[in-house]
Amino acid sequence: MADPQTPEGSRWNFSQSFLSDFQSSRSDLQTCIQQATQSGTASKQTLDDLNLQLAQLSKNIVDAAGSIPKFDQRNCENQLKEIEQSLERLRKASSPASKFAFKRKAREATQPPSNVSTASVTGSVAPKSSLTLSSYTMKLVTPRDLPDPETIAPELRSELSIIDLNSCILNLLNTKQYEISALHVRDVKNSILLLPVLEGSIILHDLANCVVVVSCHQFRMHSSQNIDVYLSIQSNPIIEHCSGIRFGPYPSAFTLENDQHVPGLAVQDFSHIKSTPSPHWCTLAEGAWKSSEDWQSILTLDAIDLEPVLQQALPGA
Repeated sequence: MADPQTPEGSRWNFSQSFLSDFQSSRSDLQTCIQQATQSGTASKQTLDDLNLQLAQLSKNIVDAAGSIPKFDQRNCENQLKEIEQSLERLRKASSPASKFAFKRKAREATQPPSNVSTASVTGSVAPKSSLTLSSYTMKLVTPRDLPDPETIAPELRSELSIIDLNSCILNLLNTKQYEISALHVRDVKNSILLLPVLEGSIILHDLANCVVVVSCHQFRMHSSQNIDVYLSIQSNPIIEHCSGIRFGPYPSAFTLENDQHVPGLAVQDFSHIKSTPSPHWCTLAEGAWKSSEDWQSILTLDAIDLEPVLQQALPGA
């Protein structure tokens, strides 16, 4: 056993503690999913709660990167992938949805704000609620869809999870009821995300064919494909297990007085440690940048106008 007084010993102790906690949380989550699966279907509250637990486990792995052995990190990520697949099967069984297609839909009745689950699958009451937006398809998501701040514990109001969106436009640029400093985004497809200015970090997992606009201190993206990122950041963005990622500057249409865009973006690709340029990302050519008029049309669109905007704006369009 390594000497706990040395850096190697301290790292070993952290690794053992992290892996023990991770396996315990993973086992609990897996049990909850199995219980929900046995009942045949799960409510939206149950799915939200399970998604939040999965997102927290994923965030813990990202935060521990560099402090646990690479082999253990990959093992944890693979275990989460299996859980994610089980949860996706449960979600589809609970609310079957047609495959993604750009089809005109009639205006739906206004959905109430997404409430965060305060009970676990087993029925016990959770002591706190977490701030989340989840499980939307073909919807304009705005700050009005955020839960009432009174339902969220004060110490949890600064971190937002965005989970399971498909064919949506999410506009949180003018979020006033919360001072959000950190974001965790997972399982988003065919969507445009206009995110608030963050003093902290954003972590994104499993995105496909999306546009992301964000100003933040730290940016990490994992297991995502075909994403256009319009970014303002003071540190180097990190990607891993990604492909088709294009980076452009933060739109001038949204720029604040104190916003500082650093030219010469240096992206760190943890899946490409060679000295040659990474094939997984590139800078977005200036001619491909969206114009101020493009952004303005997104900001002012009506809920029924999502289809043509998505058709024109997404990378895979």
